[in-house]
Amino acid sequence: MRIAELARETGVSTSALRYYEARGLLRADARTPAGYRVYGCQAVGRVGFIQRAKTLGLSLAEIEALIRERSGPAEELRIRHAIAHKLADTERRLAQLETLRSELLAMQERLKGGNPGCGRVGDCECWLPTDKEARLMAANACSCCGCTCQPDECGGCGCCGCDNSRD
Repeated sequence: MRIAELARETGVSTSALRYYEARGLLRADARTPAGYRVYGCQAVGRVGFIQRAKTLGLSLAEIEALIRERSGPAEELRIRHAIAHKLADTERRLAQLETLRSELLAMQERLKGGNPGCGRVGDCECWLPTDKEARLMAANACSCCGCTCQPDECGGCGCCGCDNSRD
C-alpha cells in the first residue's frame, strides 16, 4: 500500500508517517519506479504500536529505543521500567490535580458571599491558603516509582527526570 493508503488506514497524517520513517520508526518495504513509498501490511501494526505507545506517554525517543532493541527479557524489563515511571508521573499529576481541585473548591466556598471590605481582588488575604490547605499541599509530596535506579546528584533516580522532592 502507498503512504496515502497507510495514512487512511491508520488515521495518521502522511507527514507524520514520513517523519516516523525519517526517525527510523517505520520503514517502507520498497519504492515504485516513480519513487512512491510502498508499505506492507505489517506497517499498520507498527503505526498502531507507535500511536498506542504515545498515548501511554512514551516519547518518540523512548519508542525508538524500544523498536531498535531485540525482543527479549532485557527489552521487556526496559518497557516495564518505562511504564512504571510513566505511571508514577501520572499518579503525581493526578495528586496535583486533586490538590488544585480542593483549593479551587475551598476558594469558591470562601468567595461565595463576596468579600466585603477586601478592596481589590488580590490585595487581601482571602486569596491565601488556610492553614488546613497549606498542610494538605505539604502532604502531597511527590514520590518516585520505587525503581532500583541510583540517585543522581539532585536526588532523582537519574533515568526519568523525577526528582523525589516535594512539588
